[in-house]
Amino acid sequence: MAANPKAARRRVRCVINGKEIDVWEGYRLWDAALDAEAKLWKWCGGEGLCATCAVVPVSGEENLSPPTKLEKFSLALWFAKPLALVRNRWKGRTVRLACQSYVRGPVEVVSVLGAGGKKAREAAAID
Repeated sequence: MAANPKAARRRVRCVINGKEIDVWEGYRLWDAALDAEAKLWKWCGGEGLCATCAVVPVSGEENLSPPTKLEKFSLALWFAKPLALVRNRWKGRTVRLACQSYVRGPVEVVSVLGAGGKKAREAAAID
């Protein structure tokens, strides 16, 4: 009887706030941002509770894992907060939590919060 061959994992390119890094497929976007020193906010330590690691996909959105229930809940609370600037700026755009998103292929994202994300958003003409 032949053994089942494991599917070969591949390396994929992530660009987070303009910082490029190659990671293994299935790697958490939050960890890739830490490894790339991409200056992603992370108040809760990657638990999906604070939504400070929110990112906007510039390209490769389809290469992120589907949103988890926790991610959907956290983002719903985040958008419900009385932060009109945040709500209006990202209305109609996909916003994901880096701590809840896993990389399946090449992806480029910019953070919603912070100075590192601001430069990347300006470069990608997202602001």
